[in-house]
Amino acid sequence: MLIVQVGDFGTDGDAHYRIHAPARFMGLIDGVVCVDVHFHHHLLPMLAEKADVLVLQFFSDWDLIPLLSMRKKLGKLTIFEANDFFFDLQPWSPIANSWRDREIQELYLQLLRLSDGVQTSTAYLAEQWSKMGSCNVEVFPNQLVHLQPLPNIVERPFTIGWAGSPGHFADLYHVAPYLQNWLDAHPDTHLAIMTNELAQEFFHLDPARFHFRPFGSIESYLDFLGSIDVGIAPLLPTQYNKGRSDVKFLEYASCGVAGIYQNLEPYRNIVKDGETGLFFNTPEELISQLDRLYQDRKLRLQIRDQAYGFVIKQRKMEDHIGSRVEWYKSLDKKNSISEGVDDQILIALEGAGEKQDGYFQLRAGVVEKQFLEASAKTSANEQLESLKNLTRQQPAYSFGWLKLGECLNGLRQPGDAIKALEKTLELMPYSGRAKIEIARSYFLLEDRDKAVALLKQVCLSETSFLPAWKYLLRLLAIQKAGDGIGWCKKADAGFPNCYSLSLIGLDNYSPEEKPVALLEILSRVGSPFSIMEHPYARDVLSRAIFGIVVLPLQDKSAVIALLQKAHEVFPESTRIVAELGNLLYSTGKGVEAQKYFDFACSQKLASDLCQQEYPTKEIPYQWQFSRFIRQVLTP
Repeated sequence: MLIVQVGDFGTDGDAHYRIHAPARFMGLIDGVVCVDVHFHHHLLPMLAEKADVLVLQFFSDWDLIPLLSMRKKLGKLTIFEANDFFFDLQPWSPIANSWRDREIQELYLQLLRLSDGVQTSTAYLAEQWSKMGSCNVEVFPNQLVHLQPLPNIVERPFTIGWAGSPGHFADLYHVAPYLQNWLDAHPDTHLAIMTNELAQEFFHLDPARFHFRPFGSIESYLDFLGSIDVGIAPLLPTQYNKGRSDVKFLEYASCGVAGIYQNLEPYRNIVKDGETGLFFNTPEELISQLDRLYQDRKLRLQIRDQAYGFVIKQRKMEDHIGSRVEWYKSLDKKNSISEGVDDQILIALEGAGEKQDGYFQLRAGVVEKQFLEASAKTSANEQLESLKNLTRQQPAYSFGWLKLGECLNGLRQPGDAIKALEKTLELMPYSGRAKIEIARSYFLLEDRDKAVALLKQVCLSETSFLPAWKYLLRLLAIQKAGDGIGWCKKADAGFPNCYSLSLIGLDNYSPEEKPVALLEILSRVGSPFSIMEHPYARDVLSRAIFGIVVLPLQDKSAVIALLQKAHEVFPESTRIVAELGNLLYSTGKGVEAQKYFDFACSQKLASDLCQQEYPTKEIPYQWQFSRFIRQVLTP
């Protein structure tokens, strides 16, 4: 059996627990070869076609959709690894900016729905993915690898610790004042924190008592755990946090750290309160539990021993990895999984990457690094020259030809672009991106009918490939095509939550039809937006709304209905409420308009005063975290 996992080679916990460690252990099973391959590796197209099981780690490339379709036709299994609820990130998470975009969310949704199976880390996530349309969802909890003996007791000042990514800032900030007060009352105790440098400002301690490390690799994190006695695990009750795994418990337990855990989904059914850890529901309860461990050394050591005993018996990777391979086999209804691996594939793998038993790592090599460097160039002409050099040197590198075609179109050289894109399709026949770029080339050559025909062909043959719908709706509007609205309705039916796609289609409607069409979009998608995406959605949708407000329409009733809905979805917007008041007043509804004018005036006065008192545009992080905490706890 050939199992290929596609993704990046990170050094964080997710990469270790979800991708590379399981792959190494699957490679130890007789008859199994497991490959981790970079998503731009030159061997990926061949491996994607030949693999018995292809496991996709999420990355933003819509060509994953036609790749899935190709594999279904070949009777091959494709699995999606979905181990985080990215739809509800804390707004300052390093990846929040990209996940505010519904197109990114839509790709994740399509992979959940179209894959033959979805593997995840928790029962909570399995429930969410099933609600979103996934079939064959299986939970594979994180497991420990190469578990070391329980560390010896270190005599040192009582040290409390926490580590986490910037995406968990608010979780720590929520309990920080309580923790600070406790530390002030116990001057013989120390605090150790490992995260982004900003969190140093959460606490005010003598430097001799405060030990800070910047966020780093899984190895540096495990070393950090050796410096603490008690680890805390605060989590606000967001969907993202509810979907997190119990890995912090595993790490605390395996490193001899007694843990105090939020009584939330990740730990609720794993930690035994009073035996392998302690629970808390509120910051006050956290401090109470911290007092218990501070005062009762015997309890602390007992929890330490029992937690370690649990994980060494129950949570070792080698004891569980076989169930993953068996699950893959159970999904193979067509008996297409091969008994062995083709010799030619093995020869290619051995010449391209690192090998350990039946496990291969195909990281980005010379070719892939050249490609990534070329793609990162900000000058289009420099990028073009780099890509030309790359494709001359590596004529079989499909990703280079695809990027070259896109670059040539961007520089308005469609004739050459078509040649590069046709070469892409020779090497990677499933590429939807290459097909829609060819359509773009014909548009630039002013053969719009051919461009439209090609895009319709892609939309009909690969209905879940959103980029083709974007191009098509935009081109139909330019053409003023008679069937434009019909295609808009098909797009809305296929991608009902993707308002950015619906807004592209809006230009296919007449001025009189636009207010009703936009009202339908807003009613469909605005209930409600997550804390993370609300500001972004407001900005994008408001631009469309204000564009309709200025249309010279005789009948304003539909525009009023649109603004009323917009005020319901975005009640904080001064301009929306002001425009609503203006329209009501101009249509003889002055009494009703007054309450909206009053609201707008209050908003404007508050804004002016804030600008006067705080002229900087930046909002202090303390304000942002505090507001987020309030929104989560009292929505």
